[in-house]
Amino acid sequence: MSALGKWHNRPLQVRVLDRCDECGELKEDVRKQVNYWPNITAVCCAKCFAEMTGECSGSAPC
Repeated sequence: MSALGKWHNRPLQVRVLDRCDECGELKEDVRKQVNYWPNITAVCCAKCFAEMTGECSGSAPC
């Protein structure tokens, strides 16, 4: 197979990165996340959402 044929038959990998609204970084796990207590809806990565819900859990008001 020629070099051009190898080039055309090479495997392609595509990664889609979205921008987290909270931290501003490009990540793969950015999606709309919903928590019902406390009532939070955000488009962010899992790490930022865990931090947001962790801050508001407990008896202290956010």
